[in-house]
Amino acid sequence: MVASRLMARLREHDWMAAAVELVIVVVGILIALQVSNWNQDRIDRNRAQGYYRRIHADLRADLKNMDATLVFWRAVSAYGDAAIADGEGKRDDAQGWKMLLAWYQASQTMPFVASDAAFGEMRSAGELGLIADEGLRKRLDDYYSLSGVGGQSIIREQYPEYRLQIRGLTPWHVQQYIWSRCFTESSFITQQFVDCDAPIGAQEASTILRSYRDSPALLNQLRAWMSTLRVSEIVLVNDRRDAKQLDAAVTRAMQD
Repeated sequence: MVASRLMARLREHDWMAAAVELVIVVVGILIALQVSNWNQDRIDRNRAQGYYRRIHADLRADLKNMDATLVFWRAVSAYGDAAIADGEGKRDDAQGWKMLLAWYQASQTMPFVASDAAFGEMRSAGELGLIADEGLRKRLDDYYSLSGVGGQSIIREQYPEYRLQIRGLTPWHVQQYIWSRCFTESSFITQQFVDCDAPIGAQEASTILRSYRDSPALLNQLRAWMSTLRVSEIVLVNDRRDAKQLDAAVTRAMQD
């Protein structure tokens, strides 16, 4: 309607009226564009909020999993310390079954992998720009991109040679007992050690322990694995600090 009136003014050479009609057309277009921008901004904010909530949930899951993993790793390290002391000659044959169990449980692993579903989806969809704070965007990208790189790889991939060797030296009926009575796992992040009575006599326990002690490479492999696990703990403690700080930053972004 306005456009047709403008054309009519031009044909009539009514320049003043044509100018007014032109201004009306331009203002109408600008208002329509602004309304469209406001609507798109609202949609983007809603989408960003949805991602923030999911990233927040992922970070909270990471913090919970990190705490459980650190508890487990420290228990494994305690078993490893006892087994190393035994291997280095600080022996107490009266603790035969308990010492055998320490050697075996020192082989347990529990890799940690960050929950990156939400951020990974944002990155794949090319929507990282929805995170308005450039600093927060970079920190999140660093947190998730470092997984599996450098020192991070040791917390994701735990396949120590010691694990294979100790299980090759341990009789199968003893291993079956350990798995059924001395260890529980209700999910990937809820592995726990359980106190258990000896299923074998002192003589058999002594014989198995002697096979551990006499294995030429086993003690060295155990030391190497304990060293790797200690570094893993340092890496994960640092990651936990970063995850906690990121969670606080994401929470603030959700409230803005």
